[in-house]
Amino acid sequence: MKIHLSIFVLLFCSIKAFPANISFPQTNIGLSAQSITPPFTLYSIADIKIKEIEKTIGRKLKLKEKIAFKIVKWKIKHELKIGKQDDSKDKGKTAMLFGIIAISSLLIPYIGILISLVFSILALVFGYKAKKLNPTDKKAKTAIILGWIAVGLYLLAAAIVIAILSAWVR
Repeated sequence: MKIHLSIFVLLFCSIKAFPANISFPQTNIGLSAQSITPPFTLYSIADIKIKEIEKTIGRKLKLKEKIAFKIVKWKIKHELKIGKQDDSKDKGKTAMLFGIIAISSLLIPYIGILISLVFSILALVFGYKAKKLNPTDKKAKTAIILGWIAVGLYLLAAAIVIAILSAWVR
């Protein structure tokens, strides 16, 4: 049995394969092969209408085909939206985390103020980038608010420290 299988595999692998050359015959309308088969991308499929497909293939679609095409079109649109929003969702999440760290690090004495300044700047930068990608991202908006609150608290703490030091020096 092993001998038959090895001979079959050896013969199958030794057969030469040639690509098929298909030429499109000229029609009476004068359409060339390039105008019959347009290049389709995911974006063009997401925007194409059933009438355009029927015109391209030269026949009406059946109800099953129309429903299947609508489902495929919806899935493609959904996947394209998810692909765009995944990056902004992660950036918004990261920015919000930086904002939380900036606010919470204000409670650490001495070095916490410097850590808060760094993380509040990071929260603002990442928050504005995420909001630019997706204006409805609530986490990005939260990060921006937390970043500005941390900057405000940092400036308040700096003003208090300067006031205490100036009063102490006299």
